[in-house]
Amino acid sequence: MDWRIIVLVVLGLAGGINWWLKRAPADPAQVSIPADIDKGAFIPVEMPGHTPVNTVLVLAPPNCPSERAQRADALVRALQAQGIPVTRGSSVDFSLTNPTAEQRAAVDRTVAVLRQGAPAVFINGMGMSDPSFAQVAAIYEQTRQ
Repeated sequence: MDWRIIVLVVLGLAGGINWWLKRAPADPAQVSIPADIDKGAFIPVEMPGHTPVNTVLVLAPPNCPSERAQRADALVRALQAQGIPVTRGSSVDFSLTNPTAEQRAAVDRTVAVLRQGAPAVFINGMGMSDPSFAQVAAIYEQTRQ
């Protein structure tokens, strides 16, 4: 893949996160980033737009040789091998019109997961940075609708 496309994707992600962080802040009482985010646990998040229910979304730069991107690709292959629906992506968007304070807080938690680094994994309202296959499979089973 052309390095210019990777740069554009990274700049797009950075721009979106920067825009979100500079918007009018959510109610500080509502914006509680769980301490679990640093302990390697899934936390409640706002799901990126257009993510199907019961489908794992794995976000990392495309065609990147970095160790984290390679772990994302390995995670996707492992999930597919187990028959768990998975989508690999490199960007997020949110389909929110006039978000509530609760939704803004959930988006803040989503951004916090993204800031922890790739791969960022989201499933049925839960998110985590760099989870193991076992962690993803467990949260998939727990949250499956």
